[in-house]
Amino acid sequence: MRVEEILTWLDGGGYAYSFSGKRDAEISGFSSLANYVENTITWIKDEKSYHASKGEDAVLCAVVKKGVKTDCLAVIETENPKEAFFAILHQFWGEKRIEGSVGVGTVISKEAVVDPTAVIGCNCSIVGDVKIGAYTVIEHNVVIQGRVRIGENCYIQSSAVIGIAGFGFSKDAETKRRTRVEHFGGVEIGDDVFIASHVNIERGTIDDTVIRRGVKIAPSTLIAHNNVIGEDTVVISSALYGSVKVGARSYIAASTIENQMTIGDDTVIGMGSVVNTPIGDHVIAYGTPAKVIRKNDSDL
Repeated sequence: MRVEEILTWLDGGGYAYSFSGKRDAEISGFSSLANYVENTITWIKDEKSYHASKGEDAVLCAVVKKGVKTDCLAVIETENPKEAFFAILHQFWGEKRIEGSVGVGTVISKEAVVDPTAVIGCNCSIVGDVKIGAYTVIEHNVVIQGRVRIGENCYIQSSAVIGIAGFGFSKDAETKRRTRVEHFGGVEIGDDVFIASHVNIERGTIDDTVIRRGVKIAPSTLIAHNNVIGEDTVVISSALYGSVKVGARSYIAASTIENQMTIGDDTVIGMGSVVNTPIGDHVIAYGTPAKVIRKNDSDL
C-alpha cells in the first residue's frame, strides 16, 4: 500500500495532522522503532528515541509528535502520535470482527437482550436480565449473569466474570456461625468501558455496582459489591472491596482498597498501597497504609 492511502483515511476520520515527504512511497507493513523493518511505518515519540534507535537505513514513514525533527522519507505530524499510529494499525492490519456474530458454544438466555451489532466469542454464558449495547465486543469464556447492563463500545476480554454474588456473610452473635447474604442488586456498566481478562465484578447487595463511562480495568482485578467507579478512572490489578466509591479520572495501581473507602477525583493511588482511610481529590497517595504525599500533577 502507499502512504497516500493512509492519508486519505486520516482525512476521512477527521484526524488533525500535517504531512511532508513522499505520498507515493510504498509501505509493506509496520514495525516498532526499536526493531525497525525496512519499508514499514513506525511511531516516533521524540527526537532522543529516534536518534538512539536509528540505524544506517532511513525510516520510510513515521507518525511523529508535532515539532519532532527527523529525516524520514514520509512524516505524519500530530499532537498524539501514539493514538494516530495505533488507529492506522487497527484500520489497515487489525483484527476484523463480524458485527452480530456469536461464537460456538455460547449460551444466551431468552430474557437477555443483545444489540445486533455486538460481537460475542465462544463458550460464553449470558444468563438473566442482561442487556448488551451496540458495538460491544465480548471475548471467549466470559460469564455474565443476573441483572447486568453493559453500554455501547465496551470491550470485555476472556475469562471476565460479571454479575455474580459477592462474598458476603452475616455472623450470628451467639452461635458464631456465618450465613450467606443474598445479593439482590445488579451491575451497571457505561459506554466505552474496557474490562480485561480475569476481572471479577460482583453485583450489589441491594443497590447496583456501577462502572461509569470510560473506565479501564486491568487483568486480575476485583470490583466487589456496591462499588461505584467514576468516569475515565483506571484500575490496575487491584482489589476494591465492598461499597468502595472512586471519583472520576483517578488511577489505582496494584492496590488494596478496604470496605467503604472513598477515593476522590483525579487522584493516584500508588502501587502496593493499602487504603484504609478516605483519600480526597487531586492528590497522590501511596504506602501501607496509604497516605497523601502531594498534589497530583501527573498525567496518569
